[in-house]
Amino acid sequence: MAGRGAGLAVVPRSAWAADPPARPAPGRIDLNGVSSGARTWFLGLQSGPVRPDAARRLAFGGNVDANDPQADLAAGQSETAIAASGRTVVAAWNDASGLLVAPTTDVRASLTGVGLSTNGARSFRDLIGLRNDNANQQWFGDPTVVAIDAHHFAIGSLYLPSVNPDCTAGPARFEVAVEILTVGSTGTATLGLPVVVADGGDLCPLIGNPPGPPAPDLAFLDKEWLSYNSHSRVLAMSYARLFFGFGGQSGAGQVEVARAMVPADPATLSASSFQSPAVVWPEEKVDANTGAYVSVADNGDAYVAWERNITSNLRDGDPYVYIHVARVPAGQSTPDVGGPADPHVVTTGQVNSSPAGGVKSLGNVAIAGYSRGLGQDFPRIAVDAPLGKVVVGWNDASAHPLGDIWLRGLPMDLRITGPIAKVNDDNSFALHFLPAVSVRSDGSIATSWYDRRIGGPNSVDTEYFGETRATPTGSGHDFRITTGPTNWNSTSSFINPNFGDYTDNASTGTTTYYTWSDGRIGVPQPFVDRG
Repeated sequence: MAGRGAGLAVVPRSAWAADPPARPAPGRIDLNGVSSGARTWFLGLQSGPVRPDAARRLAFGGNVDANDPQADLAAGQSETAIAASGRTVVAAWNDASGLLVAPTTDVRASLTGVGLSTNGARSFRDLIGLRNDNANQQWFGDPTVVAIDAHHFAIGSLYLPSVNPDCTAGPARFEVAVEILTVGSTGTATLGLPVVVADGGDLCPLIGNPPGPPAPDLAFLDKEWLSYNSHSRVLAMSYARLFFGFGGQSGAGQVEVARAMVPADPATLSASSFQSPAVVWPEEKVDANTGAYVSVADNGDAYVAWERNITSNLRDGDPYVYIHVARVPAGQSTPDVGGPADPHVVTTGQVNSSPAGGVKSLGNVAIAGYSRGLGQDFPRIAVDAPLGKVVVGWNDASAHPLGDIWLRGLPMDLRITGPIAKVNDDNSFALHFLPAVSVRSDGSIATSWYDRRIGGPNSVDTEYFGETRATPTGSGHDFRITTGPTNWNSTSSFINPNFGDYTDNASTGTTTYYTWSDGRIGVPQPFVDRG
């Protein structure tokens, strides 16, 4: 999730009990490489013009809106995540409405929106947002969702200092957290309270309340992602730790993963359930490391993939980016494969790559209609237990300037072997962007992504496509998931990026649920379909 938007909109003062304080400077953190939630926290809401007369419609054929637009206070519901168990489906998204509501303990102040379906995504109930019992904290979007079982889902998100914290009442901390959603047998939905997974420190000294120097290791935690394995009962969250630099750090990003054993009653998960974070890849002086995604194996091992040298490739003399992968064994705090002493570059051998496996990035092109501007190449990863493989998918510009979708299956020891397969069937030069990957119960691999082949390379008409293949090297036929295109230039949004930093899909049995940001009602909405 790389934040590259420009512009600033001020939250109306009437929405707050008092004027919010000026946002602190990000220190050495490069805002060109942070998530939309992080960028919004530092800069405020970045918006384009709001279309006041947008038509409201909940479905286009099998494409169903997981959100209720009539409940929105601001137009901009994008950056989608999904999980499913049988016919129970939970979708989550960034929701611009949250910035207009105070106090942050009001569920409408959650910038993380949530929708629930108990009929296989044929319809959704808008749960509005996550619960919060701390007025100094606020759910700030960038959601991620996993199914624990048919009745429990873990929803992860940025959990940041509120816009107007009262530091005399307590700290306001940079955190990532989860909340457990319990779905009853009759479809009732009960949300728990925030469970902190990892902490970056207290904001209050940074804004001089109370006075004193900020902690030298103060950091913003960003780009969190969840994975859960029902065999090991391990819940893992990967993220990037971005140091402000008060201790002399570069702020370029440190990749970490935190794990917990989920109790028999998932609703009793607590912060103490999580082990201390493992450092997968430490901060470097120049090269940025971010966009980490995690997948947990049956034995509890955590497999993490991320992008190295994104944004820093624009200034460090190395024009390429690198897709890395590592394994952190269960119970261990460092990787046994893929760490700094033993780097494993998934993109090694890619067409037109550098000898070290560097590839051309979509971060080097401004994508028409995408309010973020530049793209990125963050990888998705999934353990394929039936095949005994670790599958990594990503987009890059190795063959075409606006990208293709690529897939590589690695053995469980992560030896870099076997071919890289191009997923999309076409060679159209059109945009292929933001892939998602999941594995079905039979081992087949479901991939989905934004695609402009129908409109052509110079069109902003964007569809969502998918493909399912039996093996990483086996071919599959692309299929169109959306029932109609979205013109990204003609969609109004009060949130940036207008169509998110990622899309998602989730497989349960041999059914896959897909989610993406769709603008066919004139504003971005979190749509879902199944296949």
